[in-house]
Amino acid sequence: MDKESLAIDMIPDAVPAMSMVAADEPYIGQEFDSEASAHAFYNAYATRIGFIIRVSKLSRSRRDGSAIGRALVCNKEGFRMPDKREKIVRQRAETRVGCRAMILVRKVSSGKWVVTKFVKEHTHSLTPGKARRDCIYDQYPNEHDKIRELSQQLAMEKKRAATYKRHLELIFEQIEEHNESLSKKIQHIVHSVRGMENKPQQSQT
Repeated sequence: MDKESLAIDMIPDAVPAMSMVAADEPYIGQEFDSEASAHAFYNAYATRIGFIIRVSKLSRSRRDGSAIGRALVCNKEGFRMPDKREKIVRQRAETRVGCRAMILVRKVSSGKWVVTKFVKEHTHSLTPGKARRDCIYDQYPNEHDKIRELSQQLAMEKKRAATYKRHLELIFEQIEEHNESLSKKIQHIVHSVRGMENKPQQSQT
């Protein structure tokens, strides 16, 4: 089994294996059935061209919090922020060089994910066809990014839960008011009926 096959086997089940996806060049307007399919396609393309992808910005719907957009970038995107601790420990090798290569996919009303932006050019050398086993997980968010994303999602869910709770409280208040109003109407009707029943008796005495 070659290194590329080993690298493919290490991709989580949520992302289709690269061997199952055609490694053509992305283009604006290209459609995918899911975000995972778009991820797998760009990963296959990146492996053939010679770079590693990294999951970047995620856009969510303001209405229900669902994912509606995702940026997939070269792992050399941006620049690493200086770490004060590195004044003491050995300097790490620079891995980010401000590369702008990326694709942006967005979910449309049909449910498909469509490429809305594609930057092909890289600012560094490429190694075509080289799938580096030790870097395969660079494609996915690191632990801090994942924690931050989950925390944001949790905060959004808590906000939605609080909104639903308030709506339910308002509904219960309206139900109570309606029941109270209905009870008063029933009592009024009962009193009126009793009054009508008592009138003939009073006239006979």
